[in-house]
Amino acid sequence: MKPWIEDLAARIESDRPAVLVTVAAARGSTPRAPGAHMVVGPQDSTGSIGGGQLELRAIELARAMIADAAVRPCVHRFPLGASVGQCCGGVMELAFEPIGADAGEWVNAALAHAKAGRPWARIVAIGATPARTRVFDTQLHTLHAHDGYGEDGVRVLAERAANLLAGHADGALLANTRPGGDADWLVDASVPPELHVVLFGAGHVGCAVARVLARLPLRLTWIDTREGAFPADSTTERTSCTDCRSTDTPLAEVTDAPAGAVFLVMTHSHALDFDLVRAILDRGDARFCGMIGSHAKHENFAQRLRARGCSEAAIARLHCPIGAPGIIGKEPEVIAIAVAAELLQLRGTRFDARPAQRRTEAAPSPNSPEPPHP
Repeated sequence: MKPWIEDLAARIESDRPAVLVTVAAARGSTPRAPGAHMVVGPQDSTGSIGGGQLELRAIELARAMIADAAVRPCVHRFPLGASVGQCCGGVMELAFEPIGADAGEWVNAALAHAKAGRPWARIVAIGATPARTRVFDTQLHTLHAHDGYGEDGVRVLAERAANLLAGHADGALLANTRPGGDADWLVDASVPPELHVVLFGAGHVGCAVARVLARLPLRLTWIDTREGAFPADSTTERTSCTDCRSTDTPLAEVTDAPAGAVFLVMTHSHALDFDLVRAILDRGDARFCGMIGSHAKHENFAQRLRARGCSEAAIARLHCPIGAPGIIGKEPEVIAIAVAAELLQLRGTRFDARPAQRRTEAAPSPNSPEPPHP
């Protein structure tokens, strides 16, 4: 789920005013892309639209709106030059939306889509009084020609929104429905995380990996066969995008995972590791199958897989050792960062576009030890 929409819902429930700042447009070199969000309260803020002096200026403007009890969404243009103490050279346009109790309807609608893992978008009327925001899903069935949209406006906005929702990442844009006029609508799309990671193992390495992955733009299903294996204090490992499952049928979790899932195998048992790897490779549609271990473990598993009829093409899809090369260290936290770095390289690629791992006779990488037995 998007943290910013959860944050807005919590602030509305506790009657705390806020301003939602959205990167609505970006040209040239900029620190964040359209679709980035920041929630600003009178004394705090969450999220980021780029940091530096730009973000400080945005926070100042947002708090001034809160102090003035502003109700109209507006857009400010920021050239990233000397005037804001930055030298990126690009231009960003930020949308500022006051969030009060009257925003509860659209925030709750957005929250429902987010909780269900569905892509959704919203259209915001810039400068409208009262503020007018409409939330809808990919069917666009809640977007109609009324409340000031107009028939032509519906067509233009629906087309722009559909294009954003077809992407792999959140996005936003400014649109106008009157030729030659200024932008009068913000189209803001939120899509579910592109990567769905299925992590087997809640030992010390698995916990370190989960801590890192829980903070990244992905969905995590975390599985272990042992009762009580997950940390008692799980606040750093579990988020709204993390699903922890304790089960004695882990192979069923392989079967139930969505097509194109990313699998990480690092359990307490080599025998279970093998069964999981075989089931994952048999699926044929895994975006990535990674296993913690050494080159020796990979060769051992490869021989056993061949003996059970697994094809060379399938075996070549098993990545072991895992982790981006060049990151040295056997500490669980170091391994976790290396694994996360490798997974982030999968974004924007098809599951069958990932090159097969090449086997070498080189010594094991320092960050790829024999699998620990937590």
